[in-house]
Amino acid sequence: MKIRHLHYFLVVAEELSFSRAAARVHIEPSPLARAIKELEAELGARLFNRVRGHIRLTWAGEVFREEARRMLAFMEGARTRVHAAERGYRGRLRIALTDGLAQPRLTQLLARCREEEPLTEVRIIEMTAKEMVNALVHDQIDAGFTVHTELGSELFKEVVWTDRPAIAVPRNHPLLSLEKIPLQEVARHALILCHPERCSGGYNIIRRWFCEYALPAPSIAEYVSGHEPMMMLVAAGYGIGVGLESQITLYSHPDVVIRPTTDDVPSAATFITMLDQPPSAALSRFFARAQQVGEVITA
Repeated sequence: MKIRHLHYFLVVAEELSFSRAAARVHIEPSPLARAIKELEAELGARLFNRVRGHIRLTWAGEVFREEARRMLAFMEGARTRVHAAERGYRGRLRIALTDGLAQPRLTQLLARCREEEPLTEVRIIEMTAKEMVNALVHDQIDAGFTVHTELGSELFKEVVWTDRPAIAVPRNHPLLSLEKIPLQEVARHALILCHPERCSGGYNIIRRWFCEYALPAPSIAEYVSGHEPMMMLVAAGYGIGVGLESQITLYSHPDVVIRPTTDDVPSAATFITMLDQPPSAALSRFFARAQQVGEVITA
């Protein structure tokens, strides 16, 4: 079994068309189909059903798709580790960022890691919360940062810092008459919110606030993948944005004013998440630094 066979299979599984898949991998459809047949022969299983010019994954194909992804991720991880060793690194941590997190605290944490432990490479990988859980279970990452509160029971999570919610308001908007904005006023306006899948943690926090305050379901103007596009749409007048103060202030815009929420709105916690098992020494030190950064901010 060759690595290119795994890559070919995943492209065909995504496109469900040999012609489109062949164009993506820059070969003719015939040799691509032949490579898939060779893979099926080696596995002793049919991976695709072919009916009247249409193809679909078999159940065996769906199972193999997950295994192929895992094998390619393993090979990519091995390649990365070798390259890191060539550059002089002695250790490695693979850290996921979910929910579009790009906080100043993370900058401080990563800078501190480089200063105190320069021979440990810290790789940052952006993904969704669902992808993070799968990556932890399959040993593709060591830990992740998320604001998602509902994760699998096999995972350990600990609060490292908290954030106050903030409202992004267009200039000359009537909400600017308020120094702090209550959720009841937020609910009266069209909202620009985190995408329920790409930024599920932030989306769930806001939906939970609305439920706890018995507010009607929010009127959604647009979903966004992070705070930067949120600020752009707020400035354009699409609606008001709801996000985390430390995030929103990273993307200031001359046509947007940031207002805090009233004090009764709870803060949002950022968690570091890992498998519920003894961590490596390098991960323990990383976790301790994250907690120290959070304590400094809180103080």
